[in-house]
Amino acid sequence: MGGDVDPETIAENLSALSNPLRIRILLALAETRRPNWDHRGMSYSDLRSAVGIEDGGRFNYHVNELRDQFVRSEDGQYWLTTAGSRVVDEIYAGTFSAGHEAVSGPLEWTCPADGKRLEAAVDTGVITVSCPDHGVLFDMTLSFNSPRGRDPDELFAWANRRALWYLESVSWDVCPHCAGRFEEAAIAAHSPESETRLETLGCETATMVIVGMRCRRCGVSFRVPAFYYALTRAPTIAFLHDHGIDYRTPELEYGSTAWRCESEPLGDGVLVRFEVDGDRLEIELDDALETRTYRRTLATEDR
Repeated sequence: MGGDVDPETIAENLSALSNPLRIRILLALAETRRPNWDHRGMSYSDLRSAVGIEDGGRFNYHVNELRDQFVRSEDGQYWLTTAGSRVVDEIYAGTFSAGHEAVSGPLEWTCPADGKRLEAAVDTGVITVSCPDHGVLFDMTLSFNSPRGRDPDELFAWANRRALWYLESVSWDVCPHCAGRFEEAAIAAHSPESETRLETLGCETATMVIVGMRCRRCGVSFRVPAFYYALTRAPTIAFLHDHGIDYRTPELEYGSTAWRCESEPLGDGVLVRFEVDGDRLEIELDDALETRTYRRTLATEDR
């Protein structure tokens, strides 16, 4: 548990939400952000009318229970705090309604290692993508309501983009869960065990480098192959684009068989090499995962 977490204070604040009328107040205030995101407030009379409360004393009591933590007021105007907005977002996402949907089925993508059709399953807000032989290759949390009106391929594409955003957030030193800062990255060579998801990547596993990051605030840890961080850097994006590969889609790992990569740890960073159709990119990241140098050559020039 994080050192700055106060369970008593949190429980007290969350108890302010344990009334349907207060939830209606939050939802009414959320309407003000719909037209143009001006974050304008609602007047006392407009808010009271929106939630349909004739008893002024009762209305004041419930608004005061939300004040400061979830609702702010100034000059007769009321609006949501950041915490109030987050609560509304989770309400619409179905996080608190326990009405999540389950979806499963085959994907259009295949396992890079054996070419077998991948299967996706979404349940309780988590998507898992599996190969019959290699087990789970990918998983990511999604909103509970995300399966509504979407097929497994759409959900997989969205989850892949979400995973890339996680990587970018981590490399910006912002935890995607709590916005805390990370401890110094641990960069080291790694030899994956057989039949693991790492073996299905288009990477030379003998020289695979893993980057480990741990959030100082919430303690969440990330252990990710270094080449994933290189994927989100401008030189790599341009390199792959020149070969018709969109790094933002599952195509790179599950659609294209023409690419290869390898990585090696440096004293203060990591070197990642990508190769597609005889074209090679070497990109060097420092210990903060920022681009230090890059070089693009034909693979035959190095022989």
